[in-house]
Amino acid sequence: MLRRLVVLPLALLTTAAVLDVLHVLLGLPAAVSWHLITAGLLLGIAVVSAEWLDRIFGESRTRTSGRDLGIAAVLVLFGVSWTLRLGQPDWEPTLTAVLAGWAGAFGWAAISLAARRTQVAARLS
Repeated sequence: MLRRLVVLPLALLTTAAVLDVLHVLLGLPAAVSWHLITAGLLLGIAVVSAEWLDRIFGESRTRTSGRDLGIAAVLVLFGVSWTLRLGQPDWEPTLTAVLAGWAGAFGWAAISLAARRTQVAARLS
């Protein structure tokens, strides 16, 4: 069940990356994406922590995988994007912050694609 919960914070973070591009192109307020990143990071840390505790104290049927490390990398990239906005007025994203957010969004897409390939390969075996 916990593995499915990680989709919500990652969806919030990806939405923030899309809003950053809309901010650059159309001038939409940047505070919305900053708040989405904040919510996504807090929720992502909570979900990942719950998974970690489940592995320690629950039945250890699953091992740490590349997916877990990928999700941690995505959270770090969005954390960098969030941190780069702290000193800016109205949390305006710098180019580096936008690129870090998009790198996180593409990282999540790569993780999802790899997980689907693994599931298809397991079904075919």
